[in-house]
Amino acid sequence: MPVNLHQSFLPPSLRGVVAVSSCCAPRFWATIWSDVLKTSLKPSTRRQHLSALERLYDATQRQRGSNCLDRLIAEADVDALEDILVGFFAQLRNEAAVEQVDKSSTWTSAVSFVTDMLRYAGSVPGARVLDVEAKLLRLDTLYRQLAPNPKTSAAPIRALPPLVVEDLYELFRPDSPRNPFKTATLRWRNLLIFMLLLRLGLRRGEAALLHATSFKEDFDPELGKTIHWLDIEETHDGDPRYEQPSLKTQTSRRQLPLSSELVDLAQYYTANFRGRANYPHLLMSQKAKPLALRSFGKIFDVITESLSDRAKEAMRKQGLENVSCHDFRHTAAVVRMRRYQDAGMDLDKAQEKLRVFFGWSKSSNMPRLYAKAYFETSLAEVWDEKFETFVDALRRTLPEHHHL
Repeated sequence: MPVNLHQSFLPPSLRGVVAVSSCCAPRFWATIWSDVLKTSLKPSTRRQHLSALERLYDATQRQRGSNCLDRLIAEADVDALEDILVGFFAQLRNEAAVEQVDKSSTWTSAVSFVTDMLRYAGSVPGARVLDVEAKLLRLDTLYRQLAPNPKTSAAPIRALPPLVVEDLYELFRPDSPRNPFKTATLRWRNLLIFMLLLRLGLRRGEAALLHATSFKEDFDPELGKTIHWLDIEETHDGDPRYEQPSLKTQTSRRQLPLSSELVDLAQYYTANFRGRANYPHLLMSQKAKPLALRSFGKIFDVITESLSDRAKEAMRKQGLENVSCHDFRHTAAVVRMRRYQDAGMDLDKAQEKLRVFFGWSKSSNMPRLYAKAYFETSLAEVWDEKFETFVDALRRTLPEHHHL
C-alpha cells in the first residue's frame, strides 16, 4: 500500500509516497519505477500510480499464492507476467461492470509498469534477448490498447442550476440562519472556499495550495488604479498533510485577476479568523493545520444536505446527486465561455482564453467541451446579480472598520 513518508527528521530526498507490502517492506520494482523512471511525477499522480501497482501486487499474490511479482520481473518471466496481466484485466473488467467506475487508469499504470521494468530492469541472458524483446513488443502493443471497461461517451458538462447557485449564496452567508456551520471561523473560512471555487473555478488541490501571501497587487499607471491577482503555483514548504495537494499539470501554474470584493474577503478572513499558524497556507483546519483535501468534500456534503427542496430537485433534473468542488469549476467555465461568446469573441479565441484561465494544456479538449455545453442563460444573471446582492449583505454584517 502507498505510504506517505513526510517526517521532518527524514532528508528531503527520502520524503514522499512509497509502495510497501502488508509487512511494511518496500515494493522493490515499484519503488525503482517511481523513483528512477518516473521522477517528474507530481505527488498526487505518484500516489495514483502506486495505488494501481499495489492492486497488481495483490492480484499476483491471489493468482500465484505468493508475493512473487518482483521476482518474476527480475527473472524476465514474460509468460508468467502476461498470465498475471490477463487475470488482472479480467478482475478490473468485472469491478468496472459492478461498480460502474472507470478502471482504465489502473490498467494503464499496471501495463506501463510491467513493460517498463521488463525493458529496463529485467535480467535476461544473451540467448533470450531476442525472444524476450519479441514478447515484450507483443505485450506493449496488445495490452496497452485494451480497456477494462466499455468505451462510453464523455460525461456532459453540467453547470450548477441557477436556483442552486442562488441557494448556495444564501447558505454560505455567515449571518444566514440556514448556514449549517457552527462557528464564525468555519463560516468565514468556508465562505472563502466557496467564493474561490465558484468565482475562479479553482481545483480543490489548487485552493489547498494557496498561501496567505498568494494574493498580490500592484499599481497600474496606465489604468490609474491598483490591480489584484492570485498566484496559482506549486509550493514546497514541508506540507504536513498525508495527502498532499499539487498542481495537476505544468500549465496549471498561472495568475488570475481578482475583484476587490474577493481580495477584501480573503483579507478579512486572514485578519480575523485564520489565526496564528506555523504554516503559511491560507485555508486552515480547526487544529491550526493546512486544511486536508478530504475536508473540502465534507464541507459540500454538509451544504448539499442543507439545500432547499427546490434546489435539490433542480440538482436531480440536471443529473447531479450532490454539490462537489468540481461542479463549481464546471459552472465557472461555462459562464466564462458564455461571456466570451456574448462579447463577440470567435470560438478559437474564446477557447484559448479559457485554456489560460483554467490552466489547461494547448492539446486539452476541455474548452471544446465547454463550448458545446448547454446551460441556462439565467445562470449568468444569477452569477452577477446574486453576487452583487451578496456583497451588499456582507458589507452590512462586517464591523465598520472591516467593510468589504
